[in-house]
Amino acid sequence: MTTSTSPNRLLDTVRVLSIRRPWSELILAGHKPIENRTWTTTWRGRLVIHAGQRWDPFGAKIAAILDIPVDRHAPTGYLGVVELIDIHPDRGCCWPWGEPDAHHWHLTHPRRFTEPIPGLGRLGLYRPPADIRPALTTALDTAEKGTCP
Repeated sequence: MTTSTSPNRLLDTVRVLSIRRPWSELILAGHKPIENRTWTTTWRGRLVIHAGQRWDPFGAKIAAILDIPVDRHAPTGYLGVVELIDIHPDRGCCWPWGEPDAHHWHLTHPRRFTEPIPGLGRLGLYRPPADIRPALTTALDTAEKGTCP
């Protein structure tokens, strides 16, 4: 799917989710296809991953157990995009990433942007902030063409 979308039309085609590091890195590296949330949404489609300032030591511990290296100094900001294809309540599934009593968000096709887009995150699922829409439109076009790292 090619975006070729104006920055204002971007609001209709993508949402953003802020995630603590290193979880955000694990998702974009393709290691973690499940994101856990206490809430659900009807949104399905492109989901931009924003890496927050905060570091979750539990994420680093799980990565170490699974022998997946993580970088404590990984960038923050808007880092890439995934496809949100499904959400379901915990059914004792989605090992090792699914947490008990959470909604499991199934993420596919992780694509990292060529460069991080600086910016602050927010709680919940949100539309891209106006100040990053032009850069995000370019990054999404590049990601969709498969020219990202």
